[in-house]
Amino acid sequence: MNIKSILPTIIIGASTPFIHSCKQAAKPAEKIIQTASSKLENNAKMQQILKDSLSLKMTDKEKVIEYNKLLNSNGLSNGNYVLIDKKGCKAYVYSPDGDVLLTSEVALGRQKGDVRGGGYKNKSVKQTFTTPPGEFYIGREGAISGTTDEKLYGKRVLMLRGDHTRQDSKKTQTLALHRVPATPMGRLRENVFHNGTLKDNRVSFGCVNFLVDSFDKMRKLIKGKGTKVYILPEEKGNHLKLEKQKDGSYKFFQTKYRYESQETK
Repeated sequence: MNIKSILPTIIIGASTPFIHSCKQAAKPAEKIIQTASSKLENNAKMQQILKDSLSLKMTDKEKVIEYNKLLNSNGLSNGNYVLIDKKGCKAYVYSPDGDVLLTSEVALGRQKGDVRGGGYKNKSVKQTFTTPPGEFYIGREGAISGTTDEKLYGKRVLMLRGDHTRQDSKKTQTLALHRVPATPMGRLRENVFHNGTLKDNRVSFGCVNFLVDSFDKMRKLIKGKGTKVYILPEEKGNHLKLEKQKDGSYKFFQTKYRYESQETK
């Protein structure tokens, strides 16, 4: 693809800190992301993209794909990644070259919208069961031994880290990609898949639900911990934009709602 065709596409915001406080030591997965992205700062193609940063001619999906292709062409790819399209209730696995490796129907948060959710299992916080958009990465694989989640999902759960969290994480939602729960309720959720309508795919507390077979196929195509996961916005007028971080890395955020991780310290 001619780089000129993607110049007016990816939106870059002002400098902001990385996902967590800068005072915290970066985890291995974060270091990989930071190091890879910071190398692009002096890249000629990246500078061309930054120059025309205010256009919305590309869709959010195209922005994510083209940026990852740029990373890959410069030897900075983090491998295959997952993209969640909330409007279509679809999960995709993409290669760094932009090839679709897998498409799966998914179930999402019962409340439509892009605001960060929270309150699940925490009575002190108002419950909002949305699936928030933005850029995330897989921070943990499998449920913690001895927990309720282990009975519900076993190893078929991938916990996400990203902009939906904050330091006091107990007050915000837990976000994950996981199989439908291994419960009677979970078996009922299976009925929303492949029934010819997407209206009843909004059934979860905010997490992205897969049929077991779809989850297993997806898991085989990604490396697991550290894998990037992009969730596209669904509210009208809301978009993803690529913001430069204080450490020189770049990260996608939604434009409508800003959280602690985006504010300058």
